[in-house]
Amino acid sequence: MAVFILNGFVLILIMSLTSSYVIDDLYPDETETLEDMKSELLELNEMNYMDPNMDIGNNLDMRQVEDIVVQKVAPEIKAAFEAQNYSCWMEALKKVPYRLILEKKKDQQRALRKFFQALQHGKKSTVDALTWLKAKQSEACSACALAKLCKDPVIWNRLALPASLTSKRKVKQCKLKILTLAHAFNYTEGERIRCDKNSRFREINGTCNNLDNPRFGSILTPFRRLVPPAYGDGISTLRRALSGDELPNARNVSRFVHGSNAARTNPDSPRLTHLTMSWGQFMDHDFTLAETQSINCESSNSNIECINIEVPSDDATFRDRGVTFFQLERDAPHMPNTMCKLTPREHRNTLTAYIDASNVYGSTEEEENNLRASNGLLRIMEPRHGCPMKSLLPAQLPDQFCVSKDPNRPCFVAGDERVNENPALISVHTIITREHNRIATYFGEMTPWDGEQIYQETRKIIAAVLQFITYNEFLPLILSPKTIKRNNLKLLKGTNFFNGYDPRINAQMSASFSVAAFRFGHSLVQEEFMRFTQDGFQHHCNKAEFSPIPVLDFGNPTYLYDKCNGGVDSIFRGLLKSPAAKMDGRFSSSVQENLFRGEGDLSDLISINIQRGRSRGVASYTTYRNRPECQIRAKVKTFDDLRRAGFDPNDINKLRSQYQSVHDIDLFTGGVLEPVDSDGGVLGPTFQCIIAEQFKRLRVGDRFWHENAPNSALHTDKTAFTSCQLQEIRRVNLAKIICNNAEDIPAVTRKALEQSRIFVSCDKLPDMNLNVFRPGFKCPTQRLMADSSQRDTDWYGVPSTETFDETF
Repeated sequence: MAVFILNGFVLILIMSLTSSYVIDDLYPDETETLEDMKSELLELNEMNYMDPNMDIGNNLDMRQVEDIVVQKVAPEIKAAFEAQNYSCWMEALKKVPYRLILEKKKDQQRALRKFFQALQHGKKSTVDALTWLKAKQSEACSACALAKLCKDPVIWNRLALPASLTSKRKVKQCKLKILTLAHAFNYTEGERIRCDKNSRFREINGTCNNLDNPRFGSILTPFRRLVPPAYGDGISTLRRALSGDELPNARNVSRFVHGSNAARTNPDSPRLTHLTMSWGQFMDHDFTLAETQSINCESSNSNIECINIEVPSDDATFRDRGVTFFQLERDAPHMPNTMCKLTPREHRNTLTAYIDASNVYGSTEEEENNLRASNGLLRIMEPRHGCPMKSLLPAQLPDQFCVSKDPNRPCFVAGDERVNENPALISVHTIITREHNRIATYFGEMTPWDGEQIYQETRKIIAAVLQFITYNEFLPLILSPKTIKRNNLKLLKGTNFFNGYDPRINAQMSASFSVAAFRFGHSLVQEEFMRFTQDGFQHHCNKAEFSPIPVLDFGNPTYLYDKCNGGVDSIFRGLLKSPAAKMDGRFSSSVQENLFRGEGDLSDLISINIQRGRSRGVASYTTYRNRPECQIRAKVKTFDDLRRAGFDPNDINKLRSQYQSVHDIDLFTGGVLEPVDSDGGVLGPTFQCIIAEQFKRLRVGDRFWHENAPNSALHTDKTAFTSCQLQEIRRVNLAKIICNNAEDIPAVTRKALEQSRIFVSCDKLPDMNLNVFRPGFKCPTQRLMADSSQRDTDWYGVPSTETFDETF
């Protein structure tokens, strides 16, 4: 019976790891041929689609067998691991000594590019030195222990590894199984957070949203995994090809697979405006930013945390400008609560995962306090030079890097440190900050609230507005109706509440979403940000354009001060009128060949996306496409299967030219080249699956979600809006927010993210009635009763319920 259980356990572990193992052979046997591995892959892939509920004899299903084996084997493996722990910890301290902190600091001071990646990372997203060192030591210890365990034949026997395997194959299988078993180990939890379950407002750092697991979705917690990480050594090294070789040079994949767009051959999107790209970037900066190590990678040195991308010798695009490599450091490793924890490398999100407008308000108390004014409003800047104009974001401190050298036109500061990346992004930040102050000013005049109450109530409304616009206007353009329905992403209407909040759900970002899938917007970027007068915007005049802003002028804030060329208004007119580039895996030369990340630094964003995915252990494209959860019928096991999946034959040939196996294709590359889902949207089914899964979690796993029904058992009774307030939030659209906060835009297209030649007067667009948010306001029962007949069902298919006697 014991032998049977262990054999069953082997099967279970293989099946549980198939999504990563089948596609990404993490520990390849160098003596195996590629054909041997292909045969094995096909066999294991068939196992992956067996009925997970099937019996394995004696009425024991797989879950029961797994539980028995974990109970019997996991303690023995843990004991063996702990026996190695001390010696490996001593090895780790030698390999990663404390003096590295000082060496790292000195090395950084010697850097020539003092502001490298200044537009992507600031002080907030840089890990502190001691945390960085401990994380590195823990990782080195774990790698040591795993290697020693899997050299032991006794461990092989306990794991029931087949005798027919070579020693190298046994080591590989051993590592995979131990890393899976390690999930059953009991590691020390972090310090318990005390939460006020009756608080009406979110914590700025995301803690206590989930009362059972207060750190769910909070800052400085690790990104989630949809599939096991695909590191070369199982713990931390970059993903490798199926054969065991290095994956193709990331720059070669960029130029030979995606191709150069220097001739501007990338067509326009037939539906999306350029604002769609900017809104996607703005929202991305609300919920994902990995922690950086801030190390000096200016030269190809021995620091394994430097993953610089070599520019091939025949790449004249960069070589002729003296660029021989793209400087790139790995994201900082997450330091586990238990040192020397037997787990693959993970990385921390420095932002809250929730859609809570942290890009506006910040994710720490220090950031929040720096952005707030004393009266419930947000700090602003009134330009003192040039033409009179409406308020802008507050000025960045003068000692920080800024492209503008004009002290009268400084860079800006906002809740996210990447605010200055481009003028369109700054403009979106500006319009939302103005919206906060517009609402807060109303509350200051019409309510007895003090500044704190005004600020918190307004912040709560702005978060709801960002949620509503994203799910009501953005996602329906990106995802197919079928994907939206399958993942329950369609918002309710009228006064109906959402009863789907589930405290078991962790809303934290997945690595595949943040590193690859949600970077699809890079394909939407045009070469220029167009600017228009109101006449030119409404097609009344053929010569009503201001000069366009080159996208390659990264980080330059001066365009927002340029009132003579329309300032923020002209930028928004351009975003509304101009089409985005087509989502097709082709990219603007501005981001592919002229990406500016600081003084003296030019690089290729596409190469960086690819390399970063490998460094974060993100598995291959086929791993994600073939996941049963995605329900994509055409599985991809060979390059020929790509044709059956609808890929362009030219793209398939380009992929063949760079990748040894179809299972080597990087997720970002495969995802952006994948044909648009036949059911709709602008993305292929793989990226739709990953993105929909994440946004489903953001809705279901957020106790402060704006639609949530008041429920004392779930502690949403204090956090919920009233029915009347919810109904007013559902009147919001992005076009109206632009109208309310622009200086001179009297008419707009009704849907800001969709192209249209039809304009509507701003005063004809619906707007929130802010009266419903005032204290003491009572919902009109008669109107609510009329709406109740159209009530939708909740997450579980149960009719929604609501209380009509609602006094705020």
